[in-house]
Amino acid sequence: MKKLIIIIAIGVIVLVAGGIFVLKFVTGSNNPKEEQPVIVSLNKEILTNLAKEGSNMFHYIKVSVSLEVANNNAVRLIEAEMPKIRDEIISVFNGTKINEFSTPTGIEQVKMRIVQRINLLLKANLVKRVLFTDMVVQ
Repeated sequence: MKKLIIIIAIGVIVLVAGGIFVLKFVTGSNNPKEEQPVIVSLNKEILTNLAKEGSNMFHYIKVSVSLEVANNNAVRLIEAEMPKIRDEIISVFNGTKINEFSTPTGIEQVKMRIVQRINLLLKANLVKRVLFTDMVVQ
């Protein structure tokens, strides 16, 4: 009789431990916490000229930019380097012709160049995406 009680007690312990393990696995509480990307807004919009095409006309872009960065630690670095980041973005625009803004593909290519230039400046892949929240090209 004592053996039967011991066997039942061991069975209950195994079932409880297994249930706890499954619960942690299913809810993800056992997984390391993944850091979510953070959006950092460049507080001032950028107004600058675009690269000249054959004519004597100048073209301008006025754009509000936000950066999607890897995590909260990246936010501090982005904020510390903001003047340099703004300068890199302006440099990209100054080398971009107006026709590159005429298609969604062209705009995405400009955004990718900005991401590459900022990550090169920061010496780390902290910027994941560039978002244009407002944009006027003239």
